[in-house]
Amino acid sequence: MAVSDNVLRAGAMSTLGVAALGAVMMAPALGIYANLGLIGAEGGRVAPAIFLLALLCTLPTAVSYALISREIPSAGSAYTWLSDSLTPEIGMWIGTLVAAMYFFAVILQPILFGLFFNDLLSSVFQVQTGYGTWLAGVLISTAAVALLAYPGVQISARGSILLMACELTVVLALAGTIFAALLSRGYIDFSPFNPLRALHGRQGLFAGLVFALLTFVGFSVITTAAEETQSPRETIPRIVILACVLLGLFWALTAWPFSLALPDSAWAVQVSQGINPVAVAARQYWKSGSVIVTLTALSAVLGVYLASIVGYARIMYAMGRDGTMPTWFARLHPKYQVPWNAQHVVLGVTVLADAMWARWLGIYLSYDWWGTAVVFFAMIANIFVNVGCTVYFFRFKRDTFHWLWHGVMPVIGVATSVLPLYYSFGPDLWGAGWKKGQSVILFCLSVTIASVLYTAALRKWRPAVFRREPISTVE
Repeated sequence: MAVSDNVLRAGAMSTLGVAALGAVMMAPALGIYANLGLIGAEGGRVAPAIFLLALLCTLPTAVSYALISREIPSAGSAYTWLSDSLTPEIGMWIGTLVAAMYFFAVILQPILFGLFFNDLLSSVFQVQTGYGTWLAGVLISTAAVALLAYPGVQISARGSILLMACELTVVLALAGTIFAALLSRGYIDFSPFNPLRALHGRQGLFAGLVFALLTFVGFSVITTAAEETQSPRETIPRIVILACVLLGLFWALTAWPFSLALPDSAWAVQVSQGINPVAVAARQYWKSGSVIVTLTALSAVLGVYLASIVGYARIMYAMGRDGTMPTWFARLHPKYQVPWNAQHVVLGVTVLADAMWARWLGIYLSYDWWGTAVVFFAMIANIFVNVGCTVYFFRFKRDTFHWLWHGVMPVIGVATSVLPLYYSFGPDLWGAGWKKGQSVILFCLSVTIASVLYTAALRKWRPAVFRREPISTVE
């Protein structure tokens, strides 16, 4: 394939398309349907406070993403930025970890689809469900997103807009129904916004924070679409900040009535039994109409699955283009100009990994396991993006360097990434046992070490790929 043909299609994404891609990746509905139960199981009714805490942890890093993406719009996102602002070796290492994060985010989605697929079969069709029906859901969801992702990013954006509109409407309607019912009984309590009321104190607060942070991980996928976006220097930064703020407030406010609908103890009990507390609340307030929640959850998962593939494939494309990954990943389809090879790999491995982990851990715990891994790598990447933001503006844009935006804000971003990393992945997680805690920690450390060794080997055997002209110095 000619080099000139091996370029992502510039301008293929409108502003609305990019906004939808980011919003769907951040999953407005799944923040409630999938993660609220796990947050409540750890922290009790203070899920709204935990969502707001996650927003405060994420916002400084989102600002750093916005500032640096305005200067270096690239499909490689953090990989390209850190290669330019710090060193190609650090960029390569973090790029590998970010690719792993997106890869694991892809793995998460069919697990969820299968869970909601089982719920649909059992509640509507009274079908006896189990591993087999769940695996059928995994295969159905993979086939569906392949039909959307393979033809190109423009179709992906259209699918994202449709899915997002449906899920937002249903979540707001259900939350509004619960709130109205509580208000009619005079039961309105603001304690869910007080983090000091967490069920298990600091331990419960930070354990729940993992899954609140998981809902914010998707904002970075917006930056991977920079090379295909109309006016990326203006569009990408604005959408990154707006997506985080608006969806963070959305999750906190819609989680409020759900938190009041169930007692603190019920969340952990139902999750331990493999029951989704949000589905219980939906059946309680919407009766048979709760099937709409299940259908919306299925569409939301498909949206995140689709957006995750877009983010992963484009990072692998950028690294393959630079030679830091096999150039096979940089080959684009001659008609649709999308990285098909990267999509082949992630879809195939996802089905195999999901099938194996669900057998080993159980379906619900496998979602917990992979979700924890995603957040670990997101926090590592966030730390270095904040550092890279400060260094970039100090080295290359010193005349525009601002002490607050390029100095203080990234420092806060580092702190708000380091603290959750320690309190959510330190002694408390290790003490959770082999399946839920220790295996996750050892897996994440193994991937991190492997990425360091890969970078070192590449530096020794293929030093030419690290000699690059920084994009930041090219007008």
